[in-house]
Amino acid sequence: MSTNHLKILGISGSLRKDSFNRTILREMARHTPEGADVSIFNLKHVPLFNADLEENGDPEAVEDFKESILEADGFLIVTPEYSHGMPGVLKNALDWAASVTNRNVLDKKPAYVLGASPAPLGTALSQAQVKQTLAAAGAFVLQQPELYIGKVPSKIDEAGRLQDDSTKTRLHQAMEAFVEWIETMKGNN
Repeated sequence: MSTNHLKILGISGSLRKDSFNRTILREMARHTPEGADVSIFNLKHVPLFNADLEENGDPEAVEDFKESILEADGFLIVTPEYSHGMPGVLKNALDWAASVTNRNVLDKKPAYVLGASPAPLGTALSQAQVKQTLAAAGAFVLQQPELYIGKVPSKIDEAGRLQDDSTKTRLHQAMEAFVEWIETMKGNN
């Protein structure tokens, strides 16, 4: 695999400081193959979507978010699952990013979705909703490998570090597949 220093933007669908998904996102950044880097964008300042706020251009936090996506070669989303669906904060961020009023920055953007949950089944329902929203925005979503991390509290130590070797291996494999996907999509554009 030959990379030309790829930039990947990662977000967590949870605002909680010690979120399991933020921990997984940081671990994904550590498992990025050589020649690629993951930067993490915190969604805490992105306002609730309101088309009235777009009239004079996007709000500053939204513009920062959109610029970060535009500058990235790929978009990595780690999502929890709330009430059998994607969190409102994540849907809100994706609505801003995909809004065509000022510019849809998700169109033709390679993306990968995974997630972690205390529930045994992980985040399958949430991920399906995120993928549906990304597809509607025109993103190129990597469908395989699917990665649903269930029972995540038992895999993270008291210091907030992932300790489960099997999950670490799967995260590394997923990052390799995502970098390969980004390169493939760049070659097709």
